[in-house]
Amino acid sequence: MTKGRPPTHSREKLLEKGIELFHQHGYHGTGLTTILQACQVSKGSFYNFFNSKEEYAVEVIEFYQALEIDRWNQEFALLEGNHFVKIRKALDHMVEELDSCRENVGCLIANLSGEIGNASPALRQAISRATSRVLGLMAEDFMICQQEGSVRTDLKPEVLAQLVWDCWQGALLRMKVEDSRAPLRQTLALLWEHILPSAASRESDRDFNKEQLA
Repeated sequence: MTKGRPPTHSREKLLEKGIELFHQHGYHGTGLTTILQACQVSKGSFYNFFNSKEEYAVEVIEFYQALEIDRWNQEFALLEGNHFVKIRKALDHMVEELDSCRENVGCLIANLSGEIGNASPALRQAISRATSRVLGLMAEDFMICQQEGSVRTDLKPEVLAQLVWDCWQGALLRMKVEDSRAPLRQTLALLWEHILPSAASRESDRDFNKEQLA
């Protein structure tokens, strides 16, 4: 009787499993033995790819963010409306997805940020780079929104990006505690309907609503 072929391993497959494990158990709750068993890989094979669990986690963070940015761009391209409306639609879709996968709720980068803190300089730097990258992309989006006249211009795009990021992360924490999507929906409604829109955009919405009620 011949033995079956051993499972093939690749850096990408190991990183994909790392996203799943860190989502479910966190960094400290995911030991090397757990990683090896879940990936069905020997310790020697693991160290062929990564020098340590810490290095593995850093690459998981970078891999995860690359996947999320690609997914966002693909879904965003399919949406209709101006840039401001499309961002809201994309975030609304994210809220629905978060609810459909309870064990993976929330952003992995934000979750690890809250867990790791100052425990690991390498991981802290990886999370800082990832967060800065997201904030930079968000600032670019809000610059486009300001140019199209849909978002207020008295605050810089970078400030608006930081505001939305902080509000989103806080709402995610409330979502977990309250086991409800309401905090996220309330936060998006407050930001997109009251805080972020330009005066001209709000006036246009009021005129449209009046026409609908006439």
